Amino acid sequence: MTAELATPRLRPRRFGLNKPKLEVHEGDLARADLILSRATYCDPQSNAALLGDKRLLFSPSGRSFLSFAPKGRTWLAFGAPVGQAEEAVALAQRFITMARNRGAKPAFYGIGPNFDPIMEALNLQKVKTGERAILDLTTFSLDGKQRQVIRTHRNRHIKNQFSVRIEGPGAVRANLARLQTISDQWLVHQAGGEKGFGLGRFDVHYIDRLPLATVRAADGHIAAFACLWPTADKSRIGVDLMRYGEDAPNGVMDYLFAELFLWAKAQGYQAFDLNTSPLAGVEPCNRSPFVTNLAKLMYEHGEKLYNFQGVRRFKNKFHPEWEDVYLAAPKGVSHFVALARATLLINRPQ
Repeated sequence: MTAELATPRLRPRRFGLNKPKLEVHEGDLARADLILSRATYCDPQSNAALLGDKRLLFSPSGRSFLSFAPKGRTWLAFGAPVGQAEEAVALAQRFITMARNRGAKPAFYGIGPNFDPIMEALNLQKVKTGERAILDLTTFSLDGKQRQVIRTHRNRHIKNQFSVRIEGPGAVRANLARLQTISDQWLVHQAGGEKGFGLGRFDVHYIDRLPLATVRAADGHIAAFACLWPTADKSRIGVDLMRYGEDAPNGVMDYLFAELFLWAKAQGYQAFDLNTSPLAGVEPCNRSPFVTNLAKLMYEHGEKLYNFQGVRRFKNKFHPEWEDVYLAAPKGVSHFVALARATLLINRPQ
């Protein structure tokens, strides 16, 4: 039995305004969702496969998958294979072989330390593309001077009778109108608009598959929300969309994250993944001097494209550990071209 490639289809234009969007069949997304719920090898970012904007390559056993998107002659996998550890190397090799057989250049974007065994087995070369904020929940506490700010915001919101509710998957549709309003208001003030590929967007078909955390006033009015990226083995839980409305009180996101950290710790998760700060910590290196110099320049001056430094500052207030994130590719594949096409996929979702 050979590896299986999910067949994408095109969503039709609506009212002649929207561009066609590459989308995976609902049945294949359901298969990916089931694999995620049983995976022994994954990280929180693996949940981005549920966006439906990437193709899915399933292992012969059907217990693992890899998500990727073609851009020009580059095939970009997002993260490592998902599912069973013993299938990861073979599935990554299958992806590389398939890309080459079709005249494409394969690369892996957004990978972390768990990809190292695959990279070594397949002799891939990597370049740093950012850093991921990881909070150790086994030792986490709101006590101490460095937690004073979020502790103060938490206490004030509790005093004002706010609460955090964590529901789902399947909790979005009951509050869809309010969540959509919050998202629209938040997007007005953000550089670059909605994202894709490795960052989620407000799409009910996507966010309704994820656990949803909402901040609510005493009367039930929703002020802010976040979508969570869980892992089946509870090694980590992550966060994707984080949005608040125009009427949200000051410090609402600090309050939300304080409650999320405490809830995740009580649920037995070992670490909280605050997701990636793109291009952060990238310094020029001899292996890919052009790529790393460009990345550093974009981080320092690319605020119209993405709020790079603001994202880093927000996550840093929680005092996480920073984990390097890479792009990896076989010899002969340009890191610069792969990174440029990953940037297009993220910032110009189909």
